[in-house]
Parts: sequence; structure tokens; C-alpha cells
Amino acid sequence: MNKNQIVSINKKSFITVCIVLCSLLIFAYVLTFLMVPGQYNNEGIYETVEGVSYNFWQFISSPIRILWAAGKDSLNIVVISIFIIVLGAGFNVMDKTGAISSIINNLIIKYKSKKNTLMYIITLAFMLFGSVLGVFEESVALLPIIVVLSLSLGWDTFTGLGMCLLAVGFGFSTAILNPFSVGLGSVALGISSLDGIGIRILIFIVMYILLCIFLTIHVRKIEKDPTSSITYDIDQEKRKNLSLMTTEVDKKAVKVYSIFFGIVILVMIIFSVVPDLQGYSIPVIALVYLFGVFVCGNRLKYKFKEIWVMFKDGAIGILPAILLIMLAGAVKLILDESLTMDTIIYSVSSMLSGSSAFVTILFIYAVILIMEFFIGSSSAKIALVLPIVAAIGENAGVSDRLTLLAFLFGDGYTNIVYPTNAVLLISLGLVGMSYGKWMKKTWLLQTVVLIITVAILYLCVVFGY
Repeated sequence: MNKNQIVSINKKSFITVCIVLCSLLIFAYVLTFLMVPGQYNNEGIYETVEGVSYNFWQFISSPIRILWAAGKDSLNIVVISIFIIVLGAGFNVMDKTGAISSIINNLIIKYKSKKNTLMYIITLAFMLFGSVLGVFEESVALLPIIVVLSLSLGWDTFTGLGMCLLAVGFGFSTAILNPFSVGLGSVALGISSLDGIGIRILIFIVMYILLCIFLTIHVRKIEKDPTSSITYDIDQEKRKNLSLMTTEVDKKAVKVYSIFFGIVILVMIIFSVVPDLQGYSIPVIALVYLFGVFVCGNRLKYKFKEIWVMFKDGAIGILPAILLIMLAGAVKLILDESLTMDTIIYSVSSMLSGSSAFVTILFIYAVILIMEFFIGSSSAKIALVLPIVAAIGENAGVSDRLTLLAFLFGDGYTNIVYPTNAVLLISLGLVGMSYGKWMKKTWLLQTVVLIITVAILYLCVVFGY
């Protein structure tokens, strides 16, 4: 778990999530004794099943057996695991070769004389990183650059956090083609990642405007009265030692990786549009990353051995995530093998019987919000809970794409709210801002976001999204 690489699993966060998932495994095993086994027949009618038992060996071995014992689910686990390793390793190569920082610094140089325009450009860039590429943890590596820029322009630490951390969090939540949430979620639900993309783009624009308004109001306030900044005291200390910010840009890196990102996005679109290719999008994107980062690194005059070391370190750093995915998938395996899953779906569906589709989608939204407090990983929640809530939604007439939208909302925005999120705490610690001050400054924005997302879900139900 290398702290110096762009994508890695925080040790404390890893242990916490392991404890939570193991607790859920035990809970799932207990349910096999408490609930009557049952399943839906070919006509979609629920029936109880006699003579089904689930032994201790099946329970203990479930995290390993998930790799081969669950049919389509096992294949998804393997594909998702390979995908995450390759992406984590690829991002590490991009970071170590200076690609991401060069892209950001290129924007800084070009727009430095236009302060507000620069703020909007950087905010948009980070939102797109989160929305299209699935970047979140990676933003920590770029945060110091943005905070120093903010201070050098007469703004404050919070403005830097807003342009970087808030923006990437909003982007991750308003995912357009985020491979970790939209991509993997679409695979789990059996739909195209382009299904409903028009609405997601519209939501992205709405949330981008909202964040820009929020940041504009903030910077205007501190420009009038710098002492009104919630980080005024720590900023004064930083400015005492603030040197001229280096804005070195490797233009070749910007050009090479811009082409690379363009190819990745093009592949995402092509493999989502062509029906016969839709099932192969995730492994093909992984191959593009695998070969692409080596080609890009070579074009930047790095030797194959050097790139391989970067790639290997990145893969090792993200490797613990695979265990989390296996544990999460094992929970569903236990419920499936014991014929408890369909009983849960039937019980919850019965509880929601007669409820409107809107009530059901709010229930799904609430479930994801609660799960997010304990499990921050999108891929882990996709393996653990998305198939369950999707089945509940189907019984109430909620479409898979609306279920995915509720999942995106619940999975993303809380990344910059919950104190259990390691990236949030690391980011705040890195710039010297307390969690209390962060919440004091952002609670109203998050309340507005909650209201807007609920309203969007309601409108989607009304118009049959």
C-alpha cells in the first residue's frame, strides 16, 4: 500500500472496510438460518423451497469460490478485478511520467490572467476527470498545486479544495462515462453504459453550474473581506512561506496523453453504441489502458523497464481492492446459494407493495447512502448491493437505468461528506483544514444537492426514465 503513488488503498480504510464486509458475511450466514429458502420460478412467481441447507464450509470458502462458483457473477468479479488493477497501474504511470500535472499546469498558464475563467476551467477539468475517467483518489496528488494556485491568486485554501476536491467529487457523482460506476454498474445491470447518457449529461451541466455559483459567491466574499475566509489564519501562515509556483509543462506529455484519453473515450462510446460489442467494453478498455500507458510512456522517452516499475507499483497499490471485491461478492454468493436472496427480494418487495415507483427509488437511494458510509468503493457496492436493489426496483416498475442513476447519486456525493472517507480526511489534512470547518462551509451546498437529486429522481419517475 504505497502512499506515494497516485492510486492506492489506504491501510486504515482497507481494514475498516474488511471488518464491515466480514460482518456482512457473518450477517448473511446468520440469515440463512433465519429466513425460509425460496426462489422465483420461470413465471416470476415466488415459491418456498424445502430441504435447502447451508454449511459452515460453504460460508468460509465463499470469498474464494466467488471466482468460479457463481456463473456470470464470478466472471464479472474476475473482469472487474483485472480492470481495476490495470486502471490503478495505468494512473500511476500517468502520474509518474508527469502527464496529469502537465495537463493541469497547461491550463493554469493559459488562463492565469483570467481568474474566474481559470476557476471555471479547472473546476470543469476535475469534474470531467471524475465523470468520464472515474478519478477521485487521484485528485489528492494534484490538490497541493491547485491550493497554491488559489493562494497565489489571492483566494484561500477552501477555494483550492472547491476547484479540486469538490469538483472531482461532483464529477464522480454526476458520472457520464465513469468506468468505475457507470461502466461496471452497466455491466452488472446488463445495460449499455450509454443508456440514459443524455439525462446524465444534463445533470452534469446542472451540477457544474451549481458548483460554479457556489465558488463564485465564495471568492467574491473573500475578495471583499479576506478575513471572512474560514481558512484565513492558516492561509496567512502559508503565504509567509509561499514561493513562486512552478508551472513546468511537458507539452509533449499533454499532447500524447490527450490523444490517449481521446482514444479511451472513443472506445467507450463505440463499444456502448454497437450492440454486439457491449459485453466486451470493460476488458477492451483495460487492454487500451494496458498497452496505451506503455506506448505513451515510451513516446515520452521512458524505457520499458522504467514504465514497468511504475505499472507494477501501481498494480500492487491497488491490489488490496480485489480482496474487498471478493468479500463483497461473497455476500451475494452466500445469499444466492442458500436461496435467501430471492426471499429478501420478495420480503422487501412485499413491504413496498402498493408503493409508488418514486417511493421505491427513494428507498434504493437511501440504501446506497447508508452503505456508502461503511463501504466507499463503487465496485464493492456494485457487487454487493446493486443487483439486490435492481431486483427490488424491477418489481416496482423502476427501470435499470433509473436504479443506476440513484446508485450514482448515493455513491458519489457522500465521498466529500462522510468522515469515513479516507480521501476526504487525507485531503483536509494535507492542506491543514479541519473536518469541522469543512462541514461548516459545505453543509448548505450538500443540502441543496440532496434536494436537487431527489427532485431529479422524481422527475425521472414522472417522465418514465
